[in-house]
Amino acid sequence: MKTLLFCTSYMKDAEAWQQRYQRWLDYYRNGPINADKILMIDDGSPYLPPAGIIQTVAADSDIAAHDAIHGIARFEKNLGRQSMSLYPGWWRSFLHSVTIARAMGADKIVHIESDAYTLSQRLVDFINDTQSGWHVMWAQRYAMPETAIQIICRDQFDAMEKVRDDRPALDFADIAERLLPFTSVNRQFVGDRYSEFKRNRGIFRSRKFNFLPIFQWDFFWEPIPHDADFATQVVGRQKVAFRGA
Repeated sequence: MKTLLFCTSYMKDAEAWQQRYQRWLDYYRNGPINADKILMIDDGSPYLPPAGIIQTVAADSDIAAHDAIHGIARFEKNLGRQSMSLYPGWWRSFLHSVTIARAMGADKIVHIESDAYTLSQRLVDFINDTQSGWHVMWAQRYAMPETAIQIICRDQFDAMEKVRDDRPALDFADIAERLLPFTSVNRQFVGDRYSEFKRNRGIFRSRKFNFLPIFQWDFFWEPIPHDADFATQVVGRQKVAFRGA
């Protein structure tokens, strides 16, 4: 199946590119997801990496004629995020993926956010082999759907376009986890937002103590489990590695 793999992006500076987006690109550009095109759909970033590393085109250009396998499709104006539930920049980038998928004749969209990583062969096989439906993962600690990893097959492109066309102002009143019409929440895969889980903090568990350098040590944060199929909201101190077959 012809596949578009993408993340949404906003790069405020070179450090953001190097620590987050280049890390994501380096991880996925040589696998493990079978993808015909890998894109970052960008919300008007003030910084763009050199063209020698990755090419940038306007989001409204003819992406189907863009030869590069890896690229950035950039909107000129930044829409950003206004609150926990109002983030039009993300919605515009996310929903634009179906326009690109249609243009390139894709059969499947794989959405993996820029801080999300597939870690196991069994999850990769599921992503690569899925041919129908709209699938998301399950965040175990929070007991809610995890939309940082999604598989959206051609039979669901109409549903994605309906979400886009019903709210052209992108003024969605709730979070994506409660609004997207996915057909399956796949709880068989182990994964979560491990970067948020503290340990060994005692009376210092409050977020207000996070600024202290000592609390950035791995000792004070739960590691990504060895049996995790995926991890989301990964931060720099966390090491991620694919466990292939």
